[in-house]
Amino acid sequence: MRQIGTLEKQSSADRLAAYLVTQGISAHAEADGAEWAIWVRDENRLEEARDAFRDFKHNPDDSRYKDVERTASQLQREEAAQREAARKHLVEMRGKWGKGGVAKRAPLVFVLVGACVMVSLWTKSMNGRATPEQQKLLFASADSYAKANPDDPARAFVDIRKGEVWRLITPIFMHGGIWHLVMNIYWVYYLGSQIEHFEGTWKLGLLVITAAVLSNTVQAISQGPNFLGISGVGVAFFGYVWIKTKYDPSSRMFISNVTIVIFIAYLFYCLFQEGIANEAHFAGLGVGVIMAYLPLLLRPTGKN
Repeated sequence: MRQIGTLEKQSSADRLAAYLVTQGISAHAEADGAEWAIWVRDENRLEEARDAFRDFKHNPDDSRYKDVERTASQLQREEAAQREAARKHLVEMRGKWGKGGVAKRAPLVFVLVGACVMVSLWTKSMNGRATPEQQKLLFASADSYAKANPDDPARAFVDIRKGEVWRLITPIFMHGGIWHLVMNIYWVYYLGSQIEHFEGTWKLGLLVITAAVLSNTVQAISQGPNFLGISGVGVAFFGYVWIKTKYDPSSRMFISNVTIVIFIAYLFYCLFQEGIANEAHFAGLGVGVIMAYLPLLLRPTGKN
């Protein structure tokens, strides 16, 4: 969010903010000392907003500003209605999926959850002991990593460079305990099912692969290959739905402000805990935010 300027009167600031809203630019006015500041949320339309600010200061009585506050109020009510519809639709979907419909409505989410459960059981990763099965799926096996040159910046890729490219993704399917598994698959289900339902299996698949590869790679380079869990992907889902809820109400995705605060607070709480793949978390968050926001940046920005 950026400030584009200040005006002396609240009425003028409110009128300009309303005008910007009618042009599709999210804006509001707030007190700034003795003046009123106009704030713009849409970074990609900042210059357009600044041009509008200059035009308004030059001629605040122009006919284009007539009745803009009423029009803006109507637009904001419509946006609020869209958000409420999305929230109600999410509750409705939960009811349907709770009756066994997730396999049909979100098949990839169903596969991801099933894979996490089955692979965690097969590799015995929840027992807290290293097994040969785990070593085949980690970013790099403990033996290969130990034998690799410690001064090699690409040491974590020792097995991947041998052609074992599945290791870029497979750590996400193993979990270190029952609560680790349950918490992660809950977020995958809750957030991923929205993405798949509204934007399709291919879009969700692209997000999963991108988030898995990048979050695993960042974690391996920064802390070594001994990590597991789908939390990096789950956090990517959170970032994606968060941006869609905030900036694209037409997407019909929804996450409440309370959930957003709790989720972000938990991410920062994890920074002070040992044995947490924090680098994977924040890499996944970046992937989700960018993949959700990039299409919005590339939208045509012509005036309505």
